[in-house]
Amino acid sequence: MDEIMLHIVTGDGPVLEQAVEYVNLPTTFGSLGVLTNHAPMVCTVEAGMIRCRWSGGETRVRVSSGVASVEHNELTVLVSSGQVLED
Repeated sequence: MDEIMLHIVTGDGPVLEQAVEYVNLPTTFGSLGVLTNHAPMVCTVEAGMIRCRWSGGETRVRVSSGVASVEHNELTVLVSSGQVLED
């Protein structure tokens, strides 16, 4: 199974660090899906909801605005605040 290592980090520390199969980011140019082997990129993140899926389930994280970087199957999202939402 192909996975991306997702890191969502605030100034207070990590909010979520997990291997996932798919991530959907709210960006300034619209919703962006990230799968394994995504091309390297840096983008701005809008305040909203990050959705991620893996074989064991799905998680949503409410975030403030920030930046995201994808490279070598690692997605790092730096935001001012973030909260994992329970279903």
